[in-house]
Amino acid sequence: MRELEINQKIEIEILSGFYQGNYLSKVADFLDDNILVTGLYREGSPLPVRLGQQVSVYYTTDRAAFKFETEVLKRTNEPIPLLLLAPPDSTQRIQRRDYFRLDATGIVYLYKNPTEVDYPVKIAKARMLDISGGGVKVELERDLKEGDEFLVTLKDILPKKTFISAKIVRKDKVNDSLYNYGVEFTDLKDEQREEIIQWIFTYQRKSRKKGLR
Repeated sequence: MRELEINQKIEIEILSGFYQGNYLSKVADFLDDNILVTGLYREGSPLPVRLGQQVSVYYTTDRAAFKFETEVLKRTNEPIPLLLLAPPDSTQRIQRRDYFRLDATGIVYLYKNPTEVDYPVKIAKARMLDISGGGVKVELERDLKEGDEFLVTLKDILPKKTFISAKIVRKDKVNDSLYNYGVEFTDLKDEQREEIIQWIFTYQRKSRKKGLR
């Protein structure tokens, strides 16, 4: 496991079953050759991942992204939800890095899709919670719907007035007025995606040097 460290953020993909999907986690410890990671959550509740469940684990270093296949050996909820993963047979370096989501703060502006003659009109200012090459999670005091489409700009990540087509793919209500939204980029140029990915790696590297991650 190349450069996998305690407290390193990872993404776990459950490959089959009712909880199939991708979830954020973090390396908690190494027990012999096994890997102890923080539990997986959906809508604020820990997932009862079954023993023997096959999963893929993704993580990045400052230079590249990696993937390995493993299985869940043990699950505990005390004192906190944790999963014990078997040591992988091998680790694969991968080229596709847009999957990896990084917790990062920033500002995302939402704009109404313009007509052919109109300029995009700003409709909201959101707080960024995490970002990947494929989308962004934002916090916003505005009730929007899954499937809503608009344009976004990523302040301090892409050049000013770089508009990206996007849509809401997930919605979580925080309280009566505050919502978290999963926003997917729907028309992102390859060079823009690469700029975002490089920004993620730079942000991650600086955070590690500061001892934040």
